[in-house]
Amino acid sequence: MKNRECPYCHKKVSLRKCIKYIIKGTKYSTTCNHCGQQLWLEKEPLPFMYCVSAGFFMMYLPMQFFLYYCNLGFIDSVLYCLPIAVVAEAICSIVVLYKIYFRK
Repeated sequence: MKNRECPYCHKKVSLRKCIKYIIKGTKYSTTCNHCGQQLWLEKEPLPFMYCVSAGFFMMYLPMQFFLYYCNLGFIDSVLYCLPIAVVAEAICSIVVLYKIYFRK
């Protein structure tokens, strides 16, 4: 079975339905936009600890670099690290969307 494929009608579930897992988590079901059946995730697409570790490495470490090596203030360091954090969040979201598999 392909990713984001409904196990009942074998059509792709829309991104709008799958983005709910990024916002709410994996404890909720969704419905297929083609056949209306209730779908559950087969397993967690990306382990939670990986997301926490990615957040730590992508926000905390560059911020410490800007604080201590570049001698910037706290607010400036946060502003410089914000684009890095946004890119990391986007990458995690894309990986989650590619690893979603549904079960009956």
